[in-house]
Amino acid sequence: MKSFNWLVCAVALCCGMWGCGIFDEEVTHVVDVQRSGGFVIAILDDSLALEINARRWTDHTESCDYWDNCDRGMINQGLFLVNYREKQKPLWGDTINGVIAIIWGLAADSTVLFYDEKNNFGFWKVDKFPENRKQVKFENECAWNDPYTRAKPWLNGNVLLKDMYPCPYAVLDTATGNVKKLEFSGEYAWLEGCGDIAYIDGDVVCLRQRGDRLCEIDFEKGGIVIDSLVKSEWMLFEPPVIYGNGVVMESRSFDKNDHAYDFGDRIILLEKNGFKREYPETWLRYHDFIDSRGNSISYSSEDLIVTR
Repeated sequence: MKSFNWLVCAVALCCGMWGCGIFDEEVTHVVDVQRSGGFVIAILDDSLALEINARRWTDHTESCDYWDNCDRGMINQGLFLVNYREKQKPLWGDTINGVIAIIWGLAADSTVLFYDEKNNFGFWKVDKFPENRKQVKFENECAWNDPYTRAKPWLNGNVLLKDMYPCPYAVLDTATGNVKKLEFSGEYAWLEGCGDIAYIDGDVVCLRQRGDRLCEIDFEKGGIVIDSLVKSEWMLFEPPVIYGNGVVMESRSFDKNDHAYDFGDRIILLEKNGFKREYPETWLRYHDFIDSRGNSISYSSEDLIVTR
């Protein structure tokens, strides 16, 4: 009984200080007129990338505005194919009227993975409409971890999902919708400790950091090193991240003359047997592409127009 009296007093105190709207407040739903700028979610080749944007919405109430913890989200998402070497209008772009969550990555053939409010997954390919498949059914307590979950191609047309909290890696069976944790045992035991994993042209590949400053990135197949990228002048604090057909490396340097000092993260493309050596020096700082001379290209909300 004492605990109930304490609760009544607490509610009365709350109402006296902020009003009782914390329980029955009127909600004002506001949707931004302007769309967000472009977010880079996949690198396709030497000059093309996929970007997404959306319109933000906020549900305002007196209490949430006071605490700055109002419900927020995105609506009217868009997918755009852009040139990051020469800025121009999108080569292709479209938006949807509803709400979906687009997972960063995949894109081996200009395709992204998404799921909707009913937890149905689907694919959205450049020059096509979004295609819904099946409802996702999680196993092993795996769950979406937006915006950290990444998608990569996997065996048998399935999708490898990274950072499906609490599952480090999980596999989406595209035939059934089942999502199951990928165990590093048996034939996949060699993948333990990989920085990132993908399936490229018929092979499971692993990117693994080595060296005192983790400045060596090995490209492995079946536990065998096929190719290595060594940047001994850098420090690579975080593991490399596979962005579609490219890799983003969080490079750092104390040398102000080194582009790693302020150009952002280094990009390189992946091929069947390793890293594409002839890929021009390219950096990604937030969502700006930067070349070796420091020239920057990014796409604002005004740049990302529907071209369908």
